[in-house]
Amino acid sequence: MATKKIKKKKLNIKRLLVFILILYLLVCAILYIAKKPLRNIIITGNTLVSDAEIIEKAGIKKYPAYVSLNIGKMKKKIKSLDLISDVSVKRNLLFQLKINVKEDKIICLDEVNKKLLLSNNTKIEQNSRYIGFPILINYTPDDILKRFLKGMGELDYGTLSGINEIEYAPSYNGANELMDEGRFLLKMNDGNTVYINLSKLSSLKYYQKIYASLGDKKGVIHLDSGEYMEVK
Repeated sequence: MATKKIKKKKLNIKRLLVFILILYLLVCAILYIAKKPLRNIIITGNTLVSDAEIIEKAGIKKYPAYVSLNIGKMKKKIKSLDLISDVSVKRNLLFQLKINVKEDKIICLDEVNKKLLLSNNTKIEQNSRYIGFPILINYTPDDILKRFLKGMGELDYGTLSGINEIEYAPSYNGANELMDEGRFLLKMNDGNTVYINLSKLSSLKYYQKIYASLGDKKGVIHLDSGEYMEVK
C-alpha cells in the first residue's frame, strides 16, 4: 500500500510582514487617537451664559483627550447651570466638540423676593452679571405670574430691555367688580406707560411700530383693549 506524502506549507514571509505592518499601523492609529486632545470646542445657543462658564462647568477647560470625553456626564454638568434648560453635545472625527444649549430667558427681577424670574417660572438668586432687566414691583398671584413669564419668554431681549418696571394691575369696573385679572402696567424706558394683559403679550413684539404709528407722542398706550394712546 502506497503512502501519501504530506506537503508542508511554506510560511509566506511577505504576507506575514504585511500583516505585521498593518497591525502596527492600526495600533499606532489607536494610540494617536487615544492621546489626541480636542481641537475645537464650538458652543451655540447661549446668550447670557458665557462660553467660558460652559467650558468650565463641563470640565473641558484643558482640552482633554478626545476619547476620554464622557458625553453623558458633561451634559448633566452643563444642564446644572442656572439658565440652561437643555443641552446637546456631539463630537466628530475632526476632533471637534459641538455643544448646543437652550437658555431660559430672564424676564424680570422680583423686588419683593429679590429673585430673578425666568420664563419657565423658576427663580434664581440675584446676580451682578445679569442686570438691566425690568423690575416687578408688587405681588402677583402664582397662576397669573406663571402665564405672564411664559408669554414674556416669547419676546427677545431687545424688547424686554425697553421695559423699566412691571406692575400687576388687574382692572375693575365702577362697582369694584374684577374685569381683567391678567392685566399689567409696564413703565417703558422711553417714558411711555403700557397696559397689557395675558392674551395680548405678543403685541409687545410690535411695540416700536405701534409707538411710531401714534406719532412718537408720550402717554399711556392701551394694548389690553385695542391699540390707542392717552396723550400726557
